[in-house]
Amino acid sequence: MKQDAADIQGKCIKCQEFLDVKEALLVEEAGDWRQPYIDFLEHKLLPSNRNDVLKIQRKSTRFFIEDGLLFRRGLNQAPLRCIAGDEVTNVLKEVYSRDRGEHQEDSRLFKKILQLGYYYGS
Repeated sequence: MKQDAADIQGKCIKCQEFLDVKEALLVEEAGDWRQPYIDFLEHKLLPSNRNDVLKIQRKSTRFFIEDGLLFRRGLNQAPLRCIAGDEVTNVLKEVYSRDRGEHQEDSRLFKKILQLGYYYGS
């Protein structure tokens, strides 16, 4: 299957084009996904949006703060350190270095991140 994908990508003219620098550098900066959980756990502050309030209240039972860091309890109750921003980049580099830079599908990559003891909420 890997070879089939490589063959298809190799024949695709669009895949061989270089990205425009402006297009390649377009990144939207989103807020830190951890902040609403930290606000709720430390200060009992909730967002103004009702749907977000319900989501935070429901999911916050899985989270806790230790030494100023947010953790999530995994399925086996093991603590997973919640990461965002530059930490995500560093963890991804670690995962790819262990796999010798091979590209992985999303579910496998997510499992590897969990195995290393990290959690990234999207």
